[in-house]
Amino acid sequence: MKIIDAHVHIGLNKFCRIEKTEFNANLNNDYKDFIKVMDKNNIAKSLILPIPHKDFDSYLSNEYIYIAYSAFPDRFIPFCRIDDKLEENVKKGFRGAKIHFVYEQTDIEQVKNALLYLESVEAPIIIHASFSNKVKQIKKILKIAPNLRIILAHMGRGQIFTGGDVIENATELKKHDNVFFETSTVGNALAVKEACDIVGDDRVMFGSDYPFGKAWFKNVKTYQYSDELVFLNDAGLSTDCLEKILYVNAYNLLDLSRETRAVTVRKIKNSDFEQVVELLLDLTETDKKFLALEHKISLIKQQIKKERHCYVAVSDNKIVGFMRESGRPEGYSLLEELVVHPKYRNQCFWQVQILAVRNLIFRAPQFHYWDFMVECVSL
Repeated sequence: MKIIDAHVHIGLNKFCRIEKTEFNANLNNDYKDFIKVMDKNNIAKSLILPIPHKDFDSYLSNEYIYIAYSAFPDRFIPFCRIDDKLEENVKKGFRGAKIHFVYEQTDIEQVKNALLYLESVEAPIIIHASFSNKVKQIKKILKIAPNLRIILAHMGRGQIFTGGDVIENATELKKHDNVFFETSTVGNALAVKEACDIVGDDRVMFGSDYPFGKAWFKNVKTYQYSDELVFLNDAGLSTDCLEKILYVNAYNLLDLSRETRAVTVRKIKNSDFEQVVELLLDLTETDKKFLALEHKISLIKQQIKKERHCYVAVSDNKIVGFMRESGRPEGYSLLEELVVHPKYRNQCFWQVQILAVRNLIFRAPQFHYWDFMVECVSL
C-alpha cells in the first residue's frame, strides 16, 4: 500500500537565530537522512515543513526545504513557513504553507493577507492551532478565506498522543468540507476511526510529525518511524479507508495527479483561435506590456487564422501556452512571444527550469520549436 506522510519536518538546528532559545524540541532532520527513512518504511512521498519556531530563521528554513525538494522532486512535497516571501515561494514551487500559532507566536489577523493569497492560488495551509478554542480559530480563518483548504495538524488533539478533542473538532467542523484532519501525534486509533465516521474517510490523512516522535520518546531506545503507522492498524479500518488515509486523500488534496500530466506542443490550428486570444487577453497588465501586446495582437490573430509561425502547448486538452516565431533567412528564427498561462507557471512536474528570454534569436537551422517550448512551458 502506498503511503504519503503529510507532516514531516526538515531542517537544521543551525538555522536557530537565538543562542539560548526556549525551543527544546530537537527537530534537526537532514533531508538526505530522511530519504533513507522513507525508503526503509515504504513512504512514497512526504510533505515537508520547516522547523516551526520564531527563533528559527524562516528564510534559511524555507530555502533548505526548497533545496531538499530540488534534490528529490519526486519524493518531497514542499510547504513553506509564512513570511514576506510567501508569494515568491509559491510561484517557484512550494505547494502550500504551514503556520504554528503556538511556536511562531502570531495570530490570525497578522496573517490575514497570506490566507487570502493562499486561497486565491488554491494552495492549502497546515494549521497548528493554539491550545484552546481550536474550532473557533479554524472558523475565524474560514470567515476570512472561506474556500481555503485547511489541514488541521494533529487533528487538533489536546494532550499529546491522545484522542482528546479530536471527536469534538470533527463534529464541529463536519460541514466544512475544505477542512482536513491529519493524524500525527494522536496515537488513538478509535479517535481516528470515529472522526472518519463523522467527517468521512476522504478528509483524514496520515502524518508522522517526524522527527518529533523520536525526540519525544528519546528515552525509548526502540523507537522507530514504523511506530507512527502501527496504531492505525488497530482502528478496525477497512482496507479502502486505510488506503485513503495513507495515500489517496493527500494525493487528491495536493493535486499530485498533475505531476503525471503530459504536455504536448503542436502547430497552431485555426480552431485554437478563441482559446489563444483568451489566454493572451487574460494576462496581467505587466505581462501585456512586456509582450507589447497592444501593438501585436492584430498580427498574432492574423497568424493564428493563417496557421503560420505559431505553436501551442496543450495539457489535458487545454491550451496552456503559446509561442510565435518569425522566420529568418538561412534557417534563423526570432522568438517573438512565449506565453504560459499563469496557473501553469513554475510547474516543475514538467521537469524543466530553463530561462527563456523574449526576442531570443536562435541560430540553428531547422530549429525544433516544439522541443524548445516543452522546455520553456515551465517558466
